[in-house]
Amino acid sequence: MKKIAIYCRVSTALQEQEKTVESQLAELREICKGFEIVAEYVDDGWSGATLMRPDLDRMREDSKKGLFEALYVTSNDRLSRNLYHQGILVEELKKYNIEIFIKDKPIADTPDGRFVFNIMGAVAEYEKEKILERTKRGRIYKAKQKGIVGSTPPLGYNYIKKSSNAEGYYEINPEETEVVKLMFDLYIEYQSLYRVQKELNLRKIKTRKGGAQWSISVVGRTLRSEAYIGNGYYGKYCSIEVDNGQKYQRTAKAGRKKRDKAEWILINFPPIIDKEKFELVQETLSKRFKPYGVSKRLYLLSGLVKCGNCSSTYAGDTSKGYSCYRCNDRHRVYPFSKSCYSRRIGKDKLENAVWKKIKQVTTSRLVMVKYILKLAKKINKTEPQIQQEKEKILKSKRDIQAKKNRLLELYTEGNVEKAQFIEKNDELKQIEISIDKKIGESSEKLSEKIDESVVLSGLDYFCELAQKRLDSFKPEEKQQFLRDLINAVVFNSEERTATIKGELCLDTPNINSLFALNAGTLSQHCQTRATPC
Repeated sequence: MKKIAIYCRVSTALQEQEKTVESQLAELREICKGFEIVAEYVDDGWSGATLMRPDLDRMREDSKKGLFEALYVTSNDRLSRNLYHQGILVEELKKYNIEIFIKDKPIADTPDGRFVFNIMGAVAEYEKEKILERTKRGRIYKAKQKGIVGSTPPLGYNYIKKSSNAEGYYEINPEETEVVKLMFDLYIEYQSLYRVQKELNLRKIKTRKGGAQWSISVVGRTLRSEAYIGNGYYGKYCSIEVDNGQKYQRTAKAGRKKRDKAEWILINFPPIIDKEKFELVQETLSKRFKPYGVSKRLYLLSGLVKCGNCSSTYAGDTSKGYSCYRCNDRHRVYPFSKSCYSRRIGKDKLENAVWKKIKQVTTSRLVMVKYILKLAKKINKTEPQIQQEKEKILKSKRDIQAKKNRLLELYTEGNVEKAQFIEKNDELKQIEISIDKKIGESSEKLSEKIDESVVLSGLDYFCELAQKRLDSFKPEEKQQFLRDLINAVVFNSEERTATIKGELCLDTPNINSLFALNAGTLSQHCQTRATPC
């Protein structure tokens, strides 16, 4: 009996225009009666504009293993809404002798059959672009003419549905309006988003969804929204492609960025907050919150200090002019009770001790000798593996060149259309660029081979030069130097010790505690904590 597989996909963004996954499955199961369905692949809620889909990848892997002989889909745009991507999938499945059926009709491996398939693919891609273009145009028109897009209003407003006599509109929600006004009043009083959040929770004010805990992001977003002085906007943000480090993204454009303000479309809201009060809050917010990455004070160990008790990051903090590092557990679990009671440590005390230690280590001939010998052993040991890896990469480059030559032959023989040739050739060029980058990286690694005698002969001069250079570092240079050298500084407030973790923290002679802190002392220890350094 013929072994077959079914693939279904639906995008939530176009749910109204497309069949549901369940109806696709039911239709294909009916068509495939009499065959052995060995696998069903379903990507529910995944965009057809991207090839990176969980079940599509699983289907492609299973096709290589010969798990099935034919693949059934309800239409070619279920595979992809991109014509080029459709071609990749079809060629890949053909390579493993797998037939593709659109419902009960196979894709004929003939010039006419391929032509029809390409036409269908082009129509699917065109349809996708037209749907997006019509949707965008319709929303812009609605925003300009009718003033309302979407049915989820900001906190403080209700959405009144469209009727036979009037368009949909927003009206003030009296109960939520009082909460919004309270937020603004609390912020003017306390000038702290956390304090506003805490007060809302203490007063047991419910969120819009009936929750008992308010989030800091909702508070901040509410206080910054111009809708409360009557100026709502449509089109403030646009979707963009981003690399968020995840293998799969449901849509090709998973990120967003703010558009130029000239492109925003003004939507009038019933005002809730006086303009003077709103501007006062914005002025206070701008003073208290610097742009991302900008701090009023420079903390040399920012992001490096970890709590020895709960592993949270110690954050820089200032209270009544006293700068210190404090365990961030209180923010991580807020508004619930904190679980870690590690004490804070003075900024200057910790930074001076760590800098003194790192400076001592990096200018010590004994430490540097050990480090260089250890590094040389590690690098030189991996040289054969790197050479072997480079040979494999070079072979891949030769394979790509062969494919490019073959593609050119097919094009000159008239077996490949010009558009397909250009797209496939561009794809191979991108792969070749990636391979060339890997070859360069391998060559770099091979050039890193260390001649121990040469390096050690100049070590005294290096340590002397390092001493002078470190003494002239500006605070920003110190911070970058520490980030390059240190993985973490683990502070244990109970033992009053700090553990410096990094490559250069090797076994070094015992030294006295660097400074006193309260009744105890704070001294540095190596990563192993076995031998003080």
